[in-house]
Amino acid sequence: MLNFSKSVPIQRNKLIYTLDGLRVSTFSANFHFGVKYSFKLFTFKHLEKVFRWLGFEVVAHRNKTAAEMKNLLKDVGKTVDGDCFVCCILSHGLKEGVYGTDGAVISVDEIREPFNGNNCQRLVGKPKMFFIQACRGKRNQDHVLVQADSSEDGESEMEVDGDDFDITIPADTDFLIARSATDGHLSYRRPEEGSWFIQSLCRNLEQHCPL
Repeated sequence: MLNFSKSVPIQRNKLIYTLDGLRVSTFSANFHFGVKYSFKLFTFKHLEKVFRWLGFEVVAHRNKTAAEMKNLLKDVGKTVDGDCFVCCILSHGLKEGVYGTDGAVISVDEIREPFNGNNCQRLVGKPKMFFIQACRGKRNQDHVLVQADSSEDGESEMEVDGDDFDITIPADTDFLIARSATDGHLSYRRPEEGSWFIQSLCRNLEQHCPL
């Protein structure tokens, strides 16, 4: 049984989440339409281990067509409970989105839309995170040298004129979408361990999430 809790305001323009009921859905695929995605069981097991350690209920879906992924995501959006939702997708991809096993494509908008405030009232004001391991093109990314700059923290205040107005939040609020490649570029995996992106995600969650 998953419990609910409300987001708690602590300061003006600042918000924290209290997370009692958590769920993660993972999608992975071995492809049937020409090129095979050499999905590494180690990658999935690492994801599963880390999110279970963080207190999530983990539900896995494998080898789904684009239409099946769309339908599954819509079903999850209608039934999901809890205070946080995470979706991890490991697949081939291109600029327009992520491949299903049939070669059809599901866009990122189609992935997140079932969980916006209009379609998923249960997750309004709650974090929704999407981690997508997939190429977004065929180019290698360029390399540049960088120098660290120090920045000063600052806060901005927003004032609203008028006494009679409705307090609302955007339907697409509280989303985090992290992708393994920038637009037009390739995504990489180690032959033995799988996705660099997913392995780095798991390591950082293990190292930096206090329990």
